[in-house]
Amino acid sequence: MSLISVTDQPSPDFLRIYSEVLDLEKRAAVQMAGLLQATRSGHLILGVPTALVRGVFDAMSEPGISMPTSVDGGALRAGIVVMTPSELESVGGASSVSERGKQYPYSLGELVEASARGWPGVSACWHLRVKSPELGKLRRSYGLPTKVEGDSDFSIVIACRKSGVLSSNATSKTTVEENPQKLPDWTLPSQ
Repeated sequence: MSLISVTDQPSPDFLRIYSEVLDLEKRAAVQMAGLLQATRSGHLILGVPTALVRGVFDAMSEPGISMPTSVDGGALRAGIVVMTPSELESVGGASSVSERGKQYPYSLGELVEASARGWPGVSACWHLRVKSPELGKLRRSYGLPTKVEGDSDFSIVIACRKSGVLSSNATSKTTVEENPQKLPDWTLPSQ
């Protein structure tokens, strides 16, 4: 009996590992977590590191995009919207959500572009899809559907394009020199 076997078939362990590598969801299933919190504007969000949003935004090469503002309308406060203001009000307001301050896990999905529905002055936005069965369970525990109204998945807004940014208008973003042959003053000899 030999310790080394020779066969034309790959080992079952190799096949299992190979199939896991091909499964994109398993490769991207790094578990992260954020704190559930209410915002001044009435949203219930899961906090996300702003550096995550900033890093993905910096790596994007879409023309005319800008960082999104927070749901409060101020500086960027990255998060996953768990309940809209109307949904939060329907369950009794932020004070009735006893889970605030608790951590909920999530994993990142793909970056997708979508039209900005109900966001005045914005024509398109880019979302990083998020998987979190726990957030869906939380919503169901308050009598809400698993997903936020109008959204196909939980997501993190990474970038937005304001309306009219790429259209032609009277504002020119180029400069034209009056006399391209004239040297700047600092290159001329002193007198």
